[in-house]
Amino acid sequence: MTLRPSLMVLALAVAASPALAQTASQTQPYVGPDAYRDQRPLPDPADREALLKARGEAYHRAGDDKQTEEELRATRALNDEIAARNALADKTEAEARLEYDAAVARRDIAVRQAEEQARAAAEATRAAQEQYDRDYAAWREQVRLCQSGVRSACGTPVGPAR
Repeated sequence: MTLRPSLMVLALAVAASPALAQTASQTQPYVGPDAYRDQRPLPDPADREALLKARGEAYHRAGDDKQTEEELRATRALNDEIAARNALADKTEAEARLEYDAAVARRDIAVRQAEEQARAAAEATRAAQEQYDRDYAAWREQVRLCQSGVRSACGTPVGPAR
């Protein structure tokens, strides 16, 4: 229990220290490099190739006549493997597209059905309300006639259907 107030006093002292307050007020937002201000000349293509070669990133395809039969077989095998993977990826993508299109079609059908049901329900409600309003008007008219002295109107009560 006595430990807690001492920690609070320590925290307040650290927060109020002038060094921390000065550092906090001097923080500035990060300013990244501006590519438009970079005015260094672009490298000469020949120098670029030398730079890439020095970094070990130069690529040039050796002619088939400069490759051994083993290298040619390995190249063909790799090319065949890449072609097979690409074909599989194309097939998978086409199947996924068909699945997606089918799901969109199912959703569109469901939306149309829901809209039709909502329209039918609204029309039924509207028709029921109109019938109720007609019945209520007929009942009010019968009550008015009965109250005005027409005895035949006071016979059988005709009320609104509920």
